[in-house]
Amino acid sequence: MDQFTDGILDHKKPMLGPVRDNGYIVANTAPGCWGPMITPELKGGHEVTQPVAVEGAGVGDAIAIRIKDITVTSLATASGNDRVVAEDRFLGDPYVARRCPHCDMMYPKTSVKGIGPKAIRCTKCGEEISPFTFTNGYTIVFDSNYSVGVTVDRKAAEKIARQASQYSSVPANSVQHPILTFAPHDLIGIVARLRPFMGQLGTTPAIPLPDSHNAGDFGILSY
Repeated sequence: MDQFTDGILDHKKPMLGPVRDNGYIVANTAPGCWGPMITPELKGGHEVTQPVAVEGAGVGDAIAIRIKDITVTSLATASGNDRVVAEDRFLGDPYVARRCPHCDMMYPKTSVKGIGPKAIRCTKCGEEISPFTFTNGYTIVFDSNYSVGVTVDRKAAEKIARQASQYSSVPANSVQHPILTFAPHDLIGIVARLRPFMGQLGTTPAIPLPDSHNAGDFGILSY
């Protein structure tokens, strides 16, 4: 699995597979959450892998998935507390309805110009366009054993931001802008254990839904 949705989960679109019952799926996933949040082209707040059909499974069936292994490929990541920048950069919902306020275009393609929170620009007109920024954020790098992470200072965060795709190991078919581009550095020298997890696993909904609203809620998933 190395293909991704555009932010919409739609059962009418082609699926991969089918994978046989008791078969294996190997997925090269894209960084979650923040990258898609600053990429207006995506129609959801995540960038999930293309759904996979399971042999013998029907509508309404439950399936059991066992995780055999998780391999971390990124060298660094960034996160923090988000703030909506301006309401003219989206229609109602900044996670799923982004627009260019200058072109008045929904889901515009964007480019990265430099680093920092103003780096995401409309490809057509050059307008700064990310609907989100940080109120407080950090950049964290990992040790070679992927067991410990430590947050870095401004100089290191900006160095990483200039090579954001490489540090994030963004897959070739991903369209998201790495959040490392923003170079957040409010927390410095904080050490944390690295404990990888899968993020979201789920089935395709009965109607097309944004991948960040696939529980029918607003903004985040219900657990």
